[in-house]
Amino acid sequence: MACAYLLGSFSTSITVSKLFYHQDIRQMGSGNAGATNTLRNFGAHKALLVVLGDGLKAVLAMWLARAIAGPEAMLYAGGAAVLGHIFPVYYGFQGGKGVMSAAAMILAFDWRMFLMMLAIFSATVLLTRFVSLASILAAVSFLPSMLLFHRDNLRYVLFSGGLAAVVIWKHRSNIRRLIQGTESRLGDSKKNKP
Repeated sequence: MACAYLLGSFSTSITVSKLFYHQDIRQMGSGNAGATNTLRNFGAHKALLVVLGDGLKAVLAMWLARAIAGPEAMLYAGGAAVLGHIFPVYYGFQGGKGVMSAAAMILAFDWRMFLMMLAIFSATVLLTRFVSLASILAAVSFLPSMLLFHRDNLRYVLFSGGLAAVVIWKHRSNIRRLIQGTESRLGDSKKNKP
């Protein structure tokens, strides 16, 4: 699990922002080291790099765990990578919100859960253009989807509830802005609030 956490601690968005622009994405826009903030500040191509990097590190951690410890360890290794993304040891524990890494983890774990959560995410974005709200609702659906497909495994159920709670907690500033009516919508031109 320690290796999965260290792998997850590699931040694609920070690397992209520093490598291509000599800036720190955490000092720009919303201050979040993730794909949405990269999209708003650097465009779709760089955001795609972040999506791929953040997803691949979680999947790689899961594949390594499967090879070393068996299939039972996959979900936990993916979760450790997500926590590494959120609290990266290499960047003073100031990382992203874990959405892309968690999505890749869920896809690699159970495609049915992924499709259920993707439907919730996509519908929310289409209806509201709030990526943050879509991410929060997708995280909320992690526990019910786990109960739907894996209710016989209590450890998986408890794990999903705990990880979802961390991702939602990381969105607390977004929740505040949603309540205040100041949250940026997808397509807004760099109106992110810190």
